[in-house]
Amino acid sequence: MNRTHVVERAYQLARTNDCLNTGDVVKALSGEGYSGAEISHFQGSSIRADLNRICKMPKPDLEPTSNAA
Repeated sequence: MNRTHVVERAYQLARTNDCLNTGDVVKALSGEGYSGAEISHFQGSSIRADLNRICKMPKPDLEPTSNAA
């Protein structure tokens, strides 16, 4: 199985509108099947602060998914 490294994936998730804080990132990672050992990377205060900073950055609004006129 070849999947994205947990730290890289965490930063990807932090840049989405779905994750408002590190807790949301960790929940999403768990839901994607990352193990507790992998998720333990996010116990450190520096990485948590960095992810929280990214989560709180303004993100462009998502484009509508329907083509209704």
